[in-house]
Amino acid sequence: MACTSQSAKNYVKTARVHLVRELKNLSVIVQNLNQKGVLGEEEVSLIQAEKTDENKRRMILDSVIKKGEAACYELLKIIDMTRKRTLGRLPFLSEKTNETSRETKFDLHHWISCFSFKEEPQMDRNYLQGPRPCHRYQEKLKLKVKKILNDFWASSKNLFEENKKPDLLYISLILDTQSNASPCKIKKLKKKKSKLSRPKKLRTYIPEEKPDISPCELLKTDKNIVLVGKPGIGKTALTHEMLRLWAERESKELDYMFYFDMREKAHITNVKNLEDLLFTVFSEPDEGKDEVLQDIKRHSDNVTIIFDGLTDLSSPVVEKLLNKDLLPLAKIIITCRADDEDEDLFSGNFDRVEVKGFSEQTIKTYLSATLGEDQKKVLSNLELITLCHVPMYALMVAACVSSKHVPQPCTITEIYINIVRFCLQINSKTKKKDLNSFISTKTEEILSLAEVAFLATQQKSVNLTNLTCKDSCVLSFLKPLLIKEAVTETITTHAFLHYTVQEFFAALWLLTNPDKIRDVFQQCLTEEKKHMKHLIPFMCRLLNEKSPSLMKHLIPDQDLKNTSNWYFKELINTFLPHLCEQEEADTEDSGLHVVILFLCQCLYESQSPEACIYLLDKLDYHLDLSGESLDPYPCCAVAYVVTQSKERKIRLNLEDVIISEQGMRQLFRCLENVEWSDLLPQQLWKAFLLSEEQMDFVTLLSLDGNHLHLPSQGEKQLFERAVEVMQWMSTKVNVCLYWDRETPACQSLSSDVHLFGAKRNTMGHWRRSRKICSWIYA
Repeated sequence: MACTSQSAKNYVKTARVHLVRELKNLSVIVQNLNQKGVLGEEEVSLIQAEKTDENKRRMILDSVIKKGEAACYELLKIIDMTRKRTLGRLPFLSEKTNETSRETKFDLHHWISCFSFKEEPQMDRNYLQGPRPCHRYQEKLKLKVKKILNDFWASSKNLFEENKKPDLLYISLILDTQSNASPCKIKKLKKKKSKLSRPKKLRTYIPEEKPDISPCELLKTDKNIVLVGKPGIGKTALTHEMLRLWAERESKELDYMFYFDMREKAHITNVKNLEDLLFTVFSEPDEGKDEVLQDIKRHSDNVTIIFDGLTDLSSPVVEKLLNKDLLPLAKIIITCRADDEDEDLFSGNFDRVEVKGFSEQTIKTYLSATLGEDQKKVLSNLELITLCHVPMYALMVAACVSSKHVPQPCTITEIYINIVRFCLQINSKTKKKDLNSFISTKTEEILSLAEVAFLATQQKSVNLTNLTCKDSCVLSFLKPLLIKEAVTETITTHAFLHYTVQEFFAALWLLTNPDKIRDVFQQCLTEEKKHMKHLIPFMCRLLNEKSPSLMKHLIPDQDLKNTSNWYFKELINTFLPHLCEQEEADTEDSGLHVVILFLCQCLYESQSPEACIYLLDKLDYHLDLSGESLDPYPCCAVAYVVTQSKERKIRLNLEDVIISEQGMRQLFRCLENVEWSDLLPQQLWKAFLLSEEQMDFVTLLSLDGNHLHLPSQGEKQLFERAVEVMQWMSTKVNVCLYWDRETPACQSLSSDVHLFGAKRNTMGHWRRSRKICSWIYA
């Protein structure tokens, strides 16, 4: 803090002896004095011609003092603005006093901070912090970084349709600075998770909210950082946000930031020295190459280097950087997966930050940004919303749901197929046109992983044992769990990033072993193995040859066709008799039995009209969905099955169903294929009026000539909402009341009419009128 009122000239003169001894980066001072008009070109040349730094310092100081107060004041401002470089590092307490000497070292940092600068409203901060070539190189680095950022986000945007490309930006991730969970804690968590109900188990994948740690804070800290996390969890996105913060920062400080994608090993493993790594692999200065390199080495505390996706230390130059042999004060940021984390290397020099993906709130934020109103299609599906805690999966879910090339909403299995294809493409650096061929070359590894997934799913376990696959690309679907069993022994086990991805791979393996499918169908009807039913919808879509494809690159087409020929009939004939037994026993469905709604979802996944007709024939074209809670996806499945019946109307029972607004929209598409009996309109209006959501009553009225169907007795909310509907409509609404006896009591009838009495006429006034109602007895 300023604490002296001396003139600038006297202040410089009193400290001259110390400045002659300790001023650094003289070229920075000379360039700034020249830029501010204190030194002319001839004086600059004379100073540069001096052979020693000490002589240069004397000449600079003598010239400035000779020019008077204004020149000295400018010199002090230059030193103040560039103190980090011209005065060196701020000394630590132990450095300030030389215990072997009676002298106390003169602290130039403290000296410059004590000078009273004038209060200038807009103080000119445009001072060079280093040689001009270094500043120009910094600008070139920022342009390079901005291109990296554009390419990174553009690759994600390109997954969306041209007119639906969202403005993708970094969305906050859950970052945990706590150390790894102990082995016993991991075992307890896995044991506890296996006992949870399916909804609770799926919700455990979404990380808990933590106190915010921002990319800006990570960038500001002087410590080295290792970012650890599962594949696709957001490590690269986090480093790119730090790159953006640096590139867009308005500070005039001269610093450097380098980014290396370590998955591009060919470019890095062969580098011979620091110069090759920074200038050949990343970006070369256009001028003053040696001067820039020297500045980087001398001021390594102004250097940040990111190694993204580090798996080993095959590059000697990278190893020396991590060991601080080349740039001892540089900030190093590393991203790696947990099984690539080197505890010996990182434990002392690095702060460990675990990247855990999206929280539930950020999942909603992301889906809102990428899908808008369509986010409801995902938010109503627990499997999908919990899957989205992995940012890479969230990206693919959003891209699939928004695409016009797939049904709306697209089948669930289709999203998983795209996730698998996308992950294989990203981790193998394969071009889209070569992806199918690449998948074929990885058949053995993929099916090996699929078999382990099937065996674990059978045991209702998320722990994958006896994993023989070593391919890093295929293993990108897994997260490692390192369990320290003894001082010298650590066991590595694996789990899928999400349980439904495990089920998808299990279904994939089952299709390659069709002789086991019938056994699994039977297992689904038992209490012990009922969880295996979640494999069936995946299998239904995997049998389909439509794009996106996966199975035909793993097994011969004819094998798939042979399985498909009997699969759907076997599925329906296995479960329908069981449903009939349940109906005859008059037992409640506790989740043990596969219901009709589940079969509709399976057939929707299959996109097979023939299988739908076969099911409808078996059900005598009667779909009883009474008592079900119908979210958008089940409604879409029912609508698909119903619309496949072109020649015969379907009898649909929706008694006491709960339907969301999105689900009702899906059902509207199929009602022309349904018998419009007396019960169905009542059931639809009851579900409609008792819903907590804002429903599209105009469409429902238009389906039946502006008729509103109600029972004569029911919940108060039912009639209140009916009044609101009629008040909203500008045309007359015909109300159809249903009694369970032939003639209603006059008093009851009068009471009901009084309830319905509010109606707006063309003049905008309210009046009571019985003409708004027509009475139909049922």
